[in-house]
Amino acid sequence: MPIINVQMYNGRTQREKDRLAEAITEDVVKILRVDKEEVIVVFTEASHGNWYSSGVRL
Repeated sequence: MPIINVQMYNGRTQREKDRLAEAITEDVVKILRVDKEEVIVVFTEASHGNWYSSGVRL
C-alpha cells in the first residue's frame, strides 16, 4: 500500500489539494501497478514561519 506524504505551506484550497491527490494517485497506479484503492495521499501543512533551510527561515 503506497502512502504518499506531501508537505506544503498553508493556503492551498481544498480543490487544489483534491486535484493534486488525484494526479498523484493516477501516476502511482500507473508506475507501481497497484489498485487505486491502495493509494493513500497525506497532506501536512505548516505556516511559512515553520520552514527552514540551512538554518534560515524560508
